[in-house]
Formats: sequence, C-alpha cells, structure tokens
Amino acid sequence: MDIKPLRYFVAIAKTASFTKAAQQLSVAQPAVSMAIKKLEADLGLTLIHRADRHVGLTDEGKRLLVHAEKIVQATDDALLEMGELQGLSQGEVRVGIPSMLGSYYFPHFDGVSPQIPYHCA
Repeated sequence: MDIKPLRYFVAIAKTASFTKAAQQLSVAQPAVSMAIKKLEADLGLTLIHRADRHVGLTDEGKRLLVHAEKIVQATDDALLEMGELQGLSQGEVRVGIPSMLGSYYFPHFDGVSPQIPYHCA
C-alpha cells in the first residue's frame, strides 16, 4: 500500500513546512515536493498555498486533511495488526475436548463450573 503522498501531506499540514516535514519523515525535501505536486495533479486541486516560505492549506487541503489523517491511522492500524498476525504475538487459541474429559481435567477452569458445558469449537 503506497500512501506516502498522504503521509507527506499530513506531515506538511502539521509542521507548516516542506523542509520540516521531510526531516520528520527522513526523506529528501524534493521527494516531498514532487509527491505533493503529483497528489495535487491526480486530484486536480491545489491543496497547499506556497508563498514566500509560508505554507498553508487551502480550503480543499483542509478538507482532505481530515480524510488523510483517518486513512493514515487506519493503514497504520492494519499494518500493525498484520504484523502481529505474522509474528503470532496476538490471537486466540481454542481447544476442543469432549465434555467428559473437560470436566475431569478442567473442573473449575476460568471460573466455569463442571455443570456448565464447555464451549467446543
């Protein structure tokens, strides 16, 4: 998933500077400028006012920022979750056993009394 232009856009919006955004993202400033120009060309909108070292969002840029932040956050969350699945550091383990064996080996497992049937998958 390549959402670099949106990441760059959000960084520029937060820092109000192409240079600071590039430093924060550890990329070259021309790469950030080119990515934003391409994003603006793809959308057919001007997203950033560029005037004498002052950078500000246009009205269109302000509206995109709301969505871009959500997209970046959702992507980060998805990548984190996929990474956890890859390393199996989070998940659920289900064990299926007949109720007779379950009541013998796990009579009071997890607060469940032997009279209540165990959940079997």
